[in-house]
Amino acid sequence: MADYKAILFDMDGVLIDSEPLFLNAINRIIIQEGEAPISEPENEKYLIGTTVNQTWERLKDIRVLPKAIPEYIDMYDVVVKEVLSEKIEPQPGVVNLLNTCKELGIPKAVASSSLREWVYLKLNSIGLVDSFEAVLGGDDVENGKPNPEIYILAAKKLGFSAQECIAIEDSPVGISAAVSSGAHTIAVRTYFTRNLDISQAHRVVDTLEEFDFSLIQ
Repeated sequence: MADYKAILFDMDGVLIDSEPLFLNAINRIIIQEGEAPISEPENEKYLIGTTVNQTWERLKDIRVLPKAIPEYIDMYDVVVKEVLSEKIEPQPGVVNLLNTCKELGIPKAVASSSLREWVYLKLNSIGLVDSFEAVLGGDDVENGKPNPEIYILAAKKLGFSAQECIAIEDSPVGISAAVSSGAHTIAVRTYFTRNLDISQAHRVVDTLEEFDFSLIQ
């Protein structure tokens, strides 16, 4: 079995269960605009795994939202920062995997569709802000997921090709990006992606407690 040199982590759904936080933040703004809140099925279909710009482009397609996208992003930024200021628990298996990587000298990066500033807020909220050698957000690349750019760049930041890395994802959009980059892709099942097709990944696990450590040893 191949010994991979580094691990690239998606943020939302992989390191923390943040999808309900984002949906709540979106709906606070949507309701304020006099529109019906976004349902979980709509969130699954249109929003999971998207960058902030993509999120609001899609929201304007499915709701009547008169303001310009930059204005909504500014509103969203304020609400998300409020939500992320609260302490959040990391997903099961995350801390053990990160500790084992540290012991083995395996470098780690975050490759998230969220704004990098939000990624740092989330890492701080789960006490893992110093656990990664590189942190990338959706604003660090020209092309968001499913384009593989962020995974190729994250691997490069650690000194490797994507083919030498494991990528851990939870959404079809992210899995497509990771697989296209050449990374060995592990998909984690989550509540918010339970109805989505994540079979494109090389392996699917219920939690990171099932991570196969022989991949990095």
